[in-house]
Amino acid sequence: MPKRILIADDQIATREALSKFATNQGYEVVAVSNGSELLAHVEDEEFDVVITDLVMPDLNGVSAAEIMKLHGASVPVIALTGLPPQDVNPYQDKFTRIYHKPVNASELMKYVGTLLRK
Repeated sequence: MPKRILIADDQIATREALSKFATNQGYEVVAVSNGSELLAHVEDEEFDVVITDLVMPDLNGVSAAEIMKLHGASVPVIALTGLPPQDVNPYQDKFTRIYHKPVNASELMKYVGTLLRK
């Protein structure tokens, strides 16, 4: 059974590129465009990893990650951001890792693979 990844990003190009790359790596992918959709899927489905953009309309990735943890989710959450490093430092402890855009999909999936082998 393939490992499942939830990707949340409001930028369609990023969402589609990461989804395609992850699917080609053998992962089952669900892709959504905001934090509210992310939470709806996490409530109803099991995922091995969540990858979320930090800044999205409706509900941002930081708030979505906090809500997931409040509800007892233990899935690793990786953040993506276009914000400068000093702006994301306060959020480091909320995520397994933070990647700055543009994201190297190969590097990201290599890290996902490391997480899933634990």
